[in-house]
Amino acid sequence: MEEKDNLILTAVGPDKIGLVEKISEFIVQQGCNIEDSKMAVFCGEFALIVLISGASKNLLKIANAYNELETLTGLHVWLKRPTSKKSVEPSLPYKLTASCMDHPGVVHRLSSILSNLAINIESMETKTYPAPVSGTPIFRLEAFISIPAKLNVTALRGRFSEIEREENIDIDLSLQEERM
Repeated sequence: MEEKDNLILTAVGPDKIGLVEKISEFIVQQGCNIEDSKMAVFCGEFALIVLISGASKNLLKIANAYNELETLTGLHVWLKRPTSKKSVEPSLPYKLTASCMDHPGVVHRLSSILSNLAINIESMETKTYPAPVSGTPIFRLEAFISIPAKLNVTALRGRFSEIEREENIDIDLSLQEERM
């Protein structure tokens, strides 16, 4: 049995119905599988990142024919082979949520703290929406992070408490049962 390999496909362009169907059909026609994916539409633009698995010869088919996918979908497509994963120190999976009245700098402030403590952001999603009665823009962040096992989580919670007071941000940090 041939060993499986991976390829990352990223695509961006004007949104239209049927894009996921066309992309997934293209991948399966090359004898490959979608292992993981994230997709969204922002201001009418479709964005997608897909982890594809398959035999090396089938991934090569995708690499040689991705311009056909661009023609078929009208999207800009990029391919990348994943770099070999470095050995990682033991870590614990946490979920970080934050919400506040929308203002510039929230993502930067929180991500700076995480980065300075060598905490990896595994996935993150942000959204701005109007508050129910007032219509005030509310910002919400949800991230899954890997906290090094040696890090003092109580100290991290203390740092987040300072930010909650300084910037009127509600922050919650909760241990996850399993990694996302």
